[in-house]
Amino acid sequence: MSGNNYVYRSNAAISIILPAFNEEKRIPSLLDALRSISVEPQSIEVIVVDDGSTDSTSTICRQFIEDFFPMGKVITKPQNTGKGSALRVGVTAANAPIIITMDADMATDLSAIEPAMKGLDEHDIVVGSRSIEGSQTQGITSSRKFVTLGFSLLLRMLTKHKIADTQCGFKVYRSPVAKILFSASHVKGFAQDAEILDLAYRHNFSILEIPVRWESIPDSKVNLIRDSMSSLLEFVGYRLNASKIQEINGLRISLEDGKKKGVNENDILGSFASDYVYIRSQSSIDILMPGVCSDELKKISEAFHTNHPGSESQICICSLDDLFP
Repeated sequence: MSGNNYVYRSNAAISIILPAFNEEKRIPSLLDALRSISVEPQSIEVIVVDDGSTDSTSTICRQFIEDFFPMGKVITKPQNTGKGSALRVGVTAANAPIIITMDADMATDLSAIEPAMKGLDEHDIVVGSRSIEGSQTQGITSSRKFVTLGFSLLLRMLTKHKIADTQCGFKVYRSPVAKILFSASHVKGFAQDAEILDLAYRHNFSILEIPVRWESIPDSKVNLIRDSMSSLLEFVGYRLNASKIQEINGLRISLEDGKKKGVNENDILGSFASDYVYIRSQSSIDILMPGVCSDELKKISEAFHTNHPGSESQICICSLDDLFP
């Protein structure tokens, strides 16, 4: 990663994204366990994305987060649109330098968190794997193991990447990388795991696969055959229409320095959406807006100048090579 000085809108050390659909019985155990990891709860931004649940998932999570994770939040979607869609919403809302995604059933043991964060010292993404040396699985049936391995093999044939297990729900990202990749994502269902890794591979991001301890949890929301077929078809559709990220639009806004008029850093961070990437230089902040077209950028710029008359800004365009040389 480059020496870019990324800026975040909160003081959270990590953001943990939990997509949840009717998880009122299982997610409290995960939230309780997260209080004991190596990062203090006060520094964890837990983001539960309730994907249209019909039970009390949102109410239970909101109370738990209010009590123990002051930086966290619950985002309640009006209807169920799939795990991929929920993850995209969660990553958009995240405000920490490290973003972790995991399943609400806690199938992956939380001991994976510390080595995964360590892996970000040299890699952009760390992926939990049930299929490499050192991994431990419990309760997985022969049929599930066969389908999982077969699905991963088909994906490797389609993409040419070497990830042995794309579908393990545990993944850890450098935040700017996650923001950019998820903004380019379109898959709504379980195939988004594979889509994100394929996007990362095609854009030369560094991916580390680490072994995890994984346990099959009763009452899984995954229908082995139906969801595998659906995911494969969804992924094939993505690949047929896949294109590379060319450039990212943004604004460069001058900071106040006592000699010339500018804008306070906190005012800048508070004026734009959380899904953007913020980079501070000595005299300005670049706000990069993945997925935002030039016409929309002009409207955003005009709105900012209306609220901050006399501020100095200019449109900037960068490539991934500029961000991650």
